[in-house]
Amino acid sequence: MKFIKYIILSCTVLIFSHCTDLTEVPYTFLSPNNYYNNADELSTALTGVYDGYRDAFDGYNKYVMYLEVLTEFGSPAYAKDNMHLWNIWSDMNNADKMVITNWDNAYDVINRANLVIGRGPNVDMDENLRQRFFAEARFVRAATYFNLVRMWGGVPIPESFTEGLDGLEIPRESFEATYEYIIADLEFCIQNLPKKSEYSSTDVWRASKGAAQSLLGDVYLTYADMSGDASYYSKSRDVLKDVINSGEYDLEPDFKDLWFWWNTDNKNGVESVFEIQFAGLSGQHNNNHVMFGVNITEYTLGCYMYRRFHPSIQHYYTYSDTDARKEGTFLTKFNTTEKGNPSNILDTLVWLPEDKGFYPGTRGWKSAGPGNVKFYDRTPESATLKKPQAQMYIIRYADVLLNFAEAENKANGGPTADAYNAVNAVRNRSNLENLDAGLSMQEFDNMLFRERGWELVGEAKLYYDEIRTDRIGENVKKHVQYGNNEGIYMYVDAPLEFVPSKDFLFKIPQYDLDSNPALVQNPDNVSK
Repeated sequence: MKFIKYIILSCTVLIFSHCTDLTEVPYTFLSPNNYYNNADELSTALTGVYDGYRDAFDGYNKYVMYLEVLTEFGSPAYAKDNMHLWNIWSDMNNADKMVITNWDNAYDVINRANLVIGRGPNVDMDENLRQRFFAEARFVRAATYFNLVRMWGGVPIPESFTEGLDGLEIPRESFEATYEYIIADLEFCIQNLPKKSEYSSTDVWRASKGAAQSLLGDVYLTYADMSGDASYYSKSRDVLKDVINSGEYDLEPDFKDLWFWWNTDNKNGVESVFEIQFAGLSGQHNNNHVMFGVNITEYTLGCYMYRRFHPSIQHYYTYSDTDARKEGTFLTKFNTTEKGNPSNILDTLVWLPEDKGFYPGTRGWKSAGPGNVKFYDRTPESATLKKPQAQMYIIRYADVLLNFAEAENKANGGPTADAYNAVNAVRNRSNLENLDAGLSMQEFDNMLFRERGWELVGEAKLYYDEIRTDRIGENVKKHVQYGNNEGIYMYVDAPLEFVPSKDFLFKIPQYDLDSNPALVQNPDNVSK
């Protein structure tokens, strides 16, 4: 009954805590019936939409972990939640197994957005501000539906918010209708959201016109791949070109400056198109550091860390030593220190790929693979408060450039100068040379996919890229066979059990299926 629980909770007793302005006092339980009297109250409700989206991604550790461990870019380490079985695609048609809980969280977020949109027309306020609030809510709603449709296909689309048990039996819409709904939301957003530069410094974290355009470009690109309608490549290219030409965004000159590990002043920077806001406060902190590699309590590394998932050894080997992203992404060495006296180094732990994931390694490393510092907060406050505040990108400008290059290449039947310029900007920032000229459409596309892996590992992008480009089956077969052949820990005596294809869809969680009799389960997936 989780689906019902989340719907009713979000509409009858919303907690509107604040997203990024740490001076704002959180609101307590309020009923929609005696709320929404003025613009300030509607604004607080809108903050609740952002908070719900953030909270859905605070279970983002599992969302990122389970999706990326299904690809060659991630590997299991610690066996909690049977991560090693996900890595070999075991029992993938079991609806009771679905521990990716974003279905539940997603409909909580959607209902919060629908509450703002549904109650907002009755609020006495400036009309332009009202439309902006609606657009912000619709952006978050569109982003949420985009995750749902990519994981489950067509999904239920409630017409309004829900305040009780009535109206919960909602059938699924088609794949096409779900995309049409997402696109309509984002078109409204583009018309009614300000540019990032038009927000005040305290509001720069909000959804902007550029964020809506960037997300729409991703939606068009995905729909083109999944539907086979090539006209959407041109649509994707055109809207992403608008983002590039807007002058609102740029690449950080130094890749390291993107990440809180290297630069604590990096939040909502020049490359940030849209990111989730975290703070060092209870209920607002980022738990995603807990599974990306290290498994140790060490004060100089910030909050405690676990060893549940890490970038794969196979993927680590693909980086050039000159690629700035190798050092900027991976944690492979650190000192342990005396508690309370960090200047007194007790030992130096080093991850070595030749240990093949067996731990503790020959240099004392306590996990199967390297850490991914993109989500680490190593500040003293993180260590003492246990509330890390490293933020998470949903869209950053490098992703916009790579999506544009792909759409341009496919729309034109081969790479153009603009497509080369976009991908080379990302490569040059990482100290890599330009791609070779004269590549065919397929050659350019293959190189672009490799570039996405180097740039975006650990950012919840790559599973979707492998599905939509139909690389998932071939790549996981090669990856698991590599682990088998090399004798890498967690792959020993663990052959691939299921070969996914482009049309793979997760099973709807059984408890949600039981709570909504109008739902129809996805058919069993067939191994390729």
